[in-house]
Amino acid sequence: MNLNEIDFYELCLDEGGIFYNEIYGLEKDVFNQWVRDNLQEINTIESYNDVVPSNEMLNGITDLGYEHIHYQCHYSAKASTIADCNFTYYTGFVSRNTFPYPIITHSFNTVDGNIIDLARIEDAEDPFNEENDSLPHTYYGIEIPRDFVLNYEQETIEEKSMKPLLYEWFLHNN
Repeated sequence: MNLNEIDFYELCLDEGGIFYNEIYGLEKDVFNQWVRDNLQEINTIESYNDVVPSNEMLNGITDLGYEHIHYQCHYSAKASTIADCNFTYYTGFVSRNTFPYPIITHSFNTVDGNIIDLARIEDAEDPFNEENDSLPHTYYGIEIPRDFVLNYEQETIEEKSMKPLLYEWFLHNN
């Protein structure tokens, strides 16, 4: 993914939809440059098994208060960060070989440098089909510190908020 060719502003508004409405009021070029300056390429995966937490890890954060909701990336990544200080929160994008959205907005975590993607825990009633799911996927993220995420603890935990915090972190830094 050539970061200089991506219009992250439009991507957020188009693919990310309602989760990014607040960025309408931002200056497009300033936002795009800030994303480019802060976005990190984290890793490329060949299988969802590369990023799904172990049962032990999932049980550990559940014991700390995390409530899992299938396929809810922004909520899951924030809620796990709130529950466990070992989880680092990233919001950003995943590049994949599919259309109409070869790049999607996405939030995820790292633990000890490894990607943990709670949104990839499979729901038996709505399973993934990895063969048709455009793997490999490359994860790109902007790290948002836990102390900042904790400012949104109430809405994340009580309302199961899917707000990715990209807009809020941009404002905090500009």
